[in-house]
Amino acid sequence: MLIVDIRHWLNESLTDPAVPELKSKVDKLGKIISFATDLNGNPPPLKCSCRPGRKPCPGELVVLIAEDLRIHWYCPACEDEGLISGWRGLIWDFLDDVGDVQ
Repeated sequence: MLIVDIRHWLNESLTDPAVPELKSKVDKLGKIISFATDLNGNPPPLKCSCRPGRKPCPGELVVLIAEDLRIHWYCPACEDEGLISGWRGLIWDFLDDVGDVQ
């Protein structure tokens, strides 16, 4: 399980990866944050980006915001999962205020 405060992977402006090697991971986490916080829209299912056995995972992520405001994602097909903290106020956060979190 990946447990990350996404701010630790971002540059000083908190908009891009701190180093080029983190680009794909930050992109993945940004998509998960956007998906989790888009309460007004109807986003399409979020496909799993894992490649078990070098083949694309067919799963769709289950994404929830926990009571402690960490975002938890889980893929039932390949069992990839993680927790993201530090996402409030970043460019991927579409919530107006903490009161929007259910």
